Order: sequence, then C-alpha cells, then structure tokens
Amino acid sequence: MFLCVLTNEKKIIIVLNDSDLSQNTCLNIKVHILSPITITLFIMAINSFSQFIRTPQFWVNLGGMLLAAVVLVWLTAWTINVYTHHGESITVPELRGLTMENAQKLLYSKNLDFIVADSSFNKNMLPDAVIEQFPRPGAKVKEDRRIYLTVNARTAPMVGIPNIIYNSLENAIIQLESTGLSIGEKQYVPDVAKNAVLDIKLRGVSVEPGTKVPKGTAVDLVLGNGVGETMVDVPMVVGLTYSQARIAILGYQLSVGAMVKDSVITNLSNAIVFKQSPDPAQGQTQIPIGQAVDIWLRENPALKTGTPPPPPPVSREDSTPAEIKKAPAPKEGDVTD
Repeated sequence: MFLCVLTNEKKIIIVLNDSDLSQNTCLNIKVHILSPITITLFIMAINSFSQFIRTPQFWVNLGGMLLAAVVLVWLTAWTINVYTHHGESITVPELRGLTMENAQKLLYSKNLDFIVADSSFNKNMLPDAVIEQFPRPGAKVKEDRRIYLTVNARTAPMVGIPNIIYNSLENAIIQLESTGLSIGEKQYVPDVAKNAVLDIKLRGVSVEPGTKVPKGTAVDLVLGNGVGETMVDVPMVVGLTYSQARIAILGYQLSVGAMVKDSVITNLSNAIVFKQSPDPAQGQTQIPIGQAVDIWLRENPALKTGTPPPPPPVSREDSTPAEIKKAPAPKEGDVTD
C-alpha cells in the first residue's frame, strides 16, 4: 500500500492505492483532505526541523538531556542503596541464656530490635531468660531487623500427672517427660511384675493420676521388684536337661536366672544341669515367688553314648501315684478298710 496524491485547482486529495493495481491507478478512497496552506506549513516545519538538527544547539540540548537522565538514574540508585543499607549487614548475637534485660541492651547496642513471640518453661534456666531466638546466632541481617525471642516463664504452668499405673518403667518415663515432668526417687517393693509402676508419690504422699502439679516437678515411683511375698518351694533340677529344668523352674512360678556353661555346649536344650542356686540339698527349700534360680550346665554325655536323657521331673500336681488317680471314687455308703 502507498499514498497517491491527486491535485485539482482548489484542493489536494490523498487516497490509498491498492498494491494489486498499477502505480498509476489510484482508488477513489478519500483519507484526508488538506488545504494548500496546511501542506505548505507542514513542509516548512519539516525543513525547519531538518535545519535545526544540523545546528550545534540541537546536539547540546540532546547531550544535556542524556546527561540529566544518567545523573537521575545514578541518583535514584544511590538513594535506594543508602536507604536499604545495601552491602551492609549485622551479625545476630547469641542471646540464649541471657535475661531479657541483658538481651535488650545487647540488641540495642547493635541497632537491632526484638519481640517476645512465645514463652515456655525450663526449670534449669532463670526466669525471663531467652530460650530460643530467630534468626539464629551468627545470621547476617540488616539494621533495625526484628529478632523473635522465646523466653522462660516466671512461674511454671500446671500440668496433670498422666495415668502410668501398671505401666512399665520405660513407658512411664516417656509419658512423664512428654508432659514436662521428671522421675524422682524409685522405690521397689515385692511384686511379681518387675519394674511395673504400682504407685505415684509426691514428697512421700501417694497421689492420683490427673493431679495438677507445676511443670518440671519430680515424681516418685513405686515399682515392683519382680519378686512376690509368697514363698514357694525350690525345685531340684540338678541332673536334668536345660529344657526340663526350665519347665520345672517356671512351673514353680520362679524364673531362670544366670546360666553358667562349664564348657562348649553344642546342644543347649539337652545340656545337663550339674549345679543350681539356691539348692534344696543345702537347705534352701523355699524362696519368694518370682525369684531367679541360677543353673550351671555342661555338655550332655548321653549325646555321645546314645543313652536317652532322663525323664522330665514330676510336678507337684502330678506327684500323686497313678494307682490312686485311676481308682474310682468311693460311692456313698461304701465301707473302706
């Protein structure tokens, strides 16, 4: 597309020419009608501008505008750097363990601000001492940066003692520590449940689960020692295999204690017990229920000669002769000799 200018006696008409037609053919589409005076002024303006850009004054003005733009950009960048302290940083000091008064003085001396974001309780720290901080010590921050602090409460919050009765000692410790309590004294009493929590005490007085105490309080526990108060007979296991001796010991509600091996044993189940402690043969006939019986073992010689191992021991329940067990119960009215 190009412009085609048609002239007549009074006006100049500007029309559009279609590229598919010859350059000498113009479409009669009027775009704008300009008077001869307007055209003359337009041409004069173009000539005047073309003459002006050739003068030194034009280039001086252009250079001044470019210089002003550069100075303005540099001044803006310098102002931003000054305002934001670009390239400058302050190292965050260590505040943990300091009281709020000392932490405030230290922060203000480094042109830093602070805010207490949270509080907690630690019985090993002073009241109002800083427990945690963010950002961490050693971090690089700008001037007037706000440091978020967690401080130690002046008074311990009240928490309830969890229900740990009949729980194992290990589980009781986990529950108490998760509540913010600690273990005080441990008192062992006779009970077959070894290390089971039987009672909870504070300063020697029994308390119920759920009792409110200050966080960090040490709780005393009463635990079972694994040995009851009831006395039971000590079975004779010398001469039995390990498997038979274990059945006999457990049958008397006792536990198997230490196993001392006299030599290398290839078959533990058939190893022979040649010594025990306590030993009924030495007058130790009764011990508290749940107590351990130590045994000494050696390789079973019957495994080499082919002799069968001794039969299992007869328990107290099976000590009645077989003839009496099989005999029918006497009927009412029968006379026995």
